[in-house]
Amino acid sequence: MSEAAWHAVGPAGDEPAGTLRQVEVEGRAVCVGRTPGGWVAFDDTCTHEECSLAEGELDEGVIVCPCHGSEFDVRTGDVLTPPALDPLPVYEAREEGGSLLVRLAPPPAAAEAVHAREDHVPEAVTREATVPGPSLDGLVIDDVDLTDLDVWEERVPYDWLALLRRDAPLHWNPEHDGRGFWALTRYDDVLHVSKDWQTFSSELGGTSLQDLTPEELEARRSMIDTDPPPHTRLRALVNKGFTPRVVNTYEERIRGLARDILSRAVAEDEFDWVHSVAEEIPMWVFSDIMGLPVDDRKLIIELGDKILGNTDPEVVGPENVAEVALKDPELRKLPFSSPFSLDLIEYGRQLGEKRRRDPRDDITTKLVEAEIDGSRLSEQEFGVMFILLTTAGNETTRHTISLGLHDLLTHPDELQRLIDDPSLAGTAADELLRRAHPVHHFRRTATRDVVMHGRRIREGDKVTIWYAAANYDDARFADPYRLDVGRTPNRHLTFGLGGPHFCLGMHLAKLEIKVWLEEMIPYLPRIELAGEPVRLRSSFFNGVKRLPVRVRA
Repeated sequence: MSEAAWHAVGPAGDEPAGTLRQVEVEGRAVCVGRTPGGWVAFDDTCTHEECSLAEGELDEGVIVCPCHGSEFDVRTGDVLTPPALDPLPVYEAREEGGSLLVRLAPPPAAAEAVHAREDHVPEAVTREATVPGPSLDGLVIDDVDLTDLDVWEERVPYDWLALLRRDAPLHWNPEHDGRGFWALTRYDDVLHVSKDWQTFSSELGGTSLQDLTPEELEARRSMIDTDPPPHTRLRALVNKGFTPRVVNTYEERIRGLARDILSRAVAEDEFDWVHSVAEEIPMWVFSDIMGLPVDDRKLIIELGDKILGNTDPEVVGPENVAEVALKDPELRKLPFSSPFSLDLIEYGRQLGEKRRRDPRDDITTKLVEAEIDGSRLSEQEFGVMFILLTTAGNETTRHTISLGLHDLLTHPDELQRLIDDPSLAGTAADELLRRAHPVHHFRRTATRDVVMHGRRIREGDKVTIWYAAANYDDARFADPYRLDVGRTPNRHLTFGLGGPHFCLGMHLAKLEIKVWLEEMIPYLPRIELAGEPVRLRSSFFNGVKRLPVRVRA
């Protein structure tokens, strides 16, 4: 047992369970909280980001970070829900004579957990793979061009990404209409860049590959194009609507929607899975959260498709594709350089006016009423935030549901495994997210010179982090090319694990996919592919435009 001294930190009082209080012990900020079983104590700073846990939520034995929704077990310090990766230091607390005492030593349960973590030897990821990766025979680095949209429309070039991961983990990719960018493809590098926002900025050059002026960036800047502390302040406007505790209250609503949507779809002998199911489930749910009229969901879906599908002429028309739009100085100032963003901004403006007159318990009302540093969101800030939330809330989950179904139907053994054991829906959801990552990459900009893998990244260089590659890194995932619906642990990078830009809607997306799988199980034996998926022409978005399926009698 530690010889650390006990410190009185104030009266114990009779506050209800869930009470949180920040105190100081030996110069350290400590959070104390009351649970039904008594007082607990732990570091006040979340291990993911410098965020005070005293502002979070204490539910039974779980503390929820207010910034990104990380959850920790206050008995052991174990991470229950990312984005936090490191355990939370937990301390001893007790009441004595009406005073609350704390000492900086772990209680027995936390000490045991520390030893368990230190003694744990993870499963070797170097064992022989049962599913081989893509063939690299005859492939050379000069064959790789990550800007070639013809390739991305046909397939995800996992062979290119595997080659880079093996032979060129920091690869320079020229651009026809740009100044070129660095590509990072290994898991540890992507995680490192995600966490080190001071060196690899989202704000300096934005998160897309386009070379924009500071004025253009400012005009179209959304929350994802900022660094802390502005990013943290913007995120705080809506973060509480997406915490695990809040999201879990939607489960029965999601289940009922999924059940109705699936039953209507499978009543047809043959249908487009994307249109009839995949785009419907997340949009119905998000309409509830945002307070959007459900009858408008098709309009929002159409506008979101055109904004995020800005490199696909079938989606936006040849006259509106990004390479054309970027020649227009006014369009360059719009999100995704898309003229259709104006339509969605106007829709959001009108909805915001309605919520000012008639506030409701929804995210849109929170946005129009929110204040940052004493001032409300400007019209421009509200518009880009509305676009970010409505498109990200629908498009990403939709494509995982489409690609995920295709993955299951083309791996009948794992499909049958899920049918036989529906309790695997939770781990299956994470595995589909690992493999069917909605976003291939994000861009960062180097704020200083830095050397990685023996090469120098210069200040101002564009640096891309490739989730499509890192999620298949055999240094981190055993048998990475195998679909394993029971894979655990599964710390994939699909949601931007470890960094301040960890996906706001992660908890909602995982719940939607898990519930979809559970409700889908009765139909899986009868569903079969009626054709190949028609992919979005994009190196940024892992999208599916159409996926024909048929229902066996």
